[in-house]
Amino acid sequence: MSTLRTFARGLLALIIGASGAVLFIYLGISLPWVLGSMVACASVSLCGLKLTIPKRWRSYALAIIGTILGSSFTLETIYSLPSWMVTITLMLLMSGLYLLCSYKILLKWSGMDRLTALFSAIPGGLSIISALSELYRSDTRRIALSHSARLVALLVLAPIILVHVGNYPLPESTLPTLTQDPTAPILWTELGLLVLCAGAGYGLARLLHFPTGVLLFPIIFSALAHATGWVTIAVPAPLAALAQAIIGATVGIRFVGYRWRDILYDGWLSIVIGVVLALLSMLAALILSHWLEIDFAPLLLVLLPGGAPELGVMALALDIDPAMVSTHHMLRVLAIVAGISLLLNRFIRTIQHNSQ
Repeated sequence: MSTLRTFARGLLALIIGASGAVLFIYLGISLPWVLGSMVACASVSLCGLKLTIPKRWRSYALAIIGTILGSSFTLETIYSLPSWMVTITLMLLMSGLYLLCSYKILLKWSGMDRLTALFSAIPGGLSIISALSELYRSDTRRIALSHSARLVALLVLAPIILVHVGNYPLPESTLPTLTQDPTAPILWTELGLLVLCAGAGYGLARLLHFPTGVLLFPIIFSALAHATGWVTIAVPAPLAALAQAIIGATVGIRFVGYRWRDILYDGWLSIVIGVVLALLSMLAALILSHWLEIDFAPLLLVLLPGGAPELGVMALALDIDPAMVSTHHMLRVLAIVAGISLLLNRFIRTIQHNSQ
């Protein structure tokens, strides 16, 4: 595909996504820039329109999101990191439970082979899973659909659970403004440092060929800049909204090339799995909130088995302890990257042993 055509399709995807966001704002639905963009792009994709988001655009958006997430860190937050060991351990244990539960359901009712079901059941890390599934000659198309349908279910259900179970008041949906206070002076030096955090993080991730680094490294650089007091401002709201719209559109356009009957055949089961996992996360968060005396809302977002960028954006948009949520999900992604090779080796040996 030519660069010009890719750019045109990406621009069209952003226009459609932004239109969905504006509609969600008009209807008063929370998370407009993520959910509105996602729903709009998914709907037109399933109707046959071929959209795309250039990979670099998504990388730039992730670097911006990482910089925003890093701004939620303070010295107090950094000092409290050791106290999160209990929730980090429980999150990793729950991730193992999610994997086992999803794998058993897919193996029983989806008709997938064992390896495709395993890749489809892994909670998050789709970009890494997709690359590995091609190496192992699994059904990449079904894996991508399973991950995408499950993620959509989780993103839609999370605000509903927060309101009706956690009694969490969702913020109003509004159009972004350039600054919270129009009369406040623009601090160009601090804006420059924010750009440096995003740019350095993005560049380091590309240099090291570290797939999750484009989100992780800007978080680290921005956290250090804010915790030390070098930067006291936030990323401008329009830029934050654009980054969220790109993330939402990226999820939505995963349905390009699929038809509604594909969703009925394969996607429905992953949506059911998403509902089951959301309910498990809700129950665990309710129990842990009483046991650990931690608010229900951040625990729910920590335990949900969604993607790190998507749930990080949700934490930002809803102002639910973004530092805690992003830290936990980045560690979960790193655990997936570290553990997937060991898991695959043992899994393939088991399959070979059973086939003999």
